[in-house]
Amino acid sequence: MDKQSLFFTSIVGIVAIALMLIAIQFLAKRLKIQTNTEQKINTSYSIWFGSLLLSFILFLKVALELVENSIELIIADKSINNTFVAVMEQIAIFTGFSFLFTFLAYYIVHVIIKFSIGNRNDSIEIEKDNVGYFLIKGLVLLTLVFSLITIFEHFLRWFAPAVETPFYH
Repeated sequence: MDKQSLFFTSIVGIVAIALMLIAIQFLAKRLKIQTNTEQKINTSYSIWFGSLLLSFILFLKVALELVENSIELIIADKSINNTFVAVMEQIAIFTGFSFLFTFLAYYIVHVIIKFSIGNRNDSIEIEKDNVGYFLIKGLVLLTLVFSLITIFEHFLRWFAPAVETPFYH
């Protein structure tokens, strides 16, 4: 492991989690799930927020491993003129797909729950503090994420830099 790849990977992880926290707050405001005037955080909101954040962290873990490998390959490759731009491209691709897969899984779970339990509004369920509903929704989301992780990893490997190994006779 190279010190530069560990440094960039840790910075990417911190920035990605901060961006995801902002994205979840934006989603909560868009869906009118929690208002700014509430003093007490509902248990159901905590479960909703935690399951979404945990699913993103699971996708990000796979992406960060591939980011670290890609950075090491890019730094070692002498044919790349601008390594910083190449590293930033890999970081943007891998973290961007982490965000995309997280929200895609969230909306897939929303459709699955709509078909199985019925059409429920999340903002009303949080106001009622329906913990069971959000536990079921969170468990289905985490189960879907665990089942998609291997597909996600194989998908991200398509965008990883290729290693050219010379064959000598």
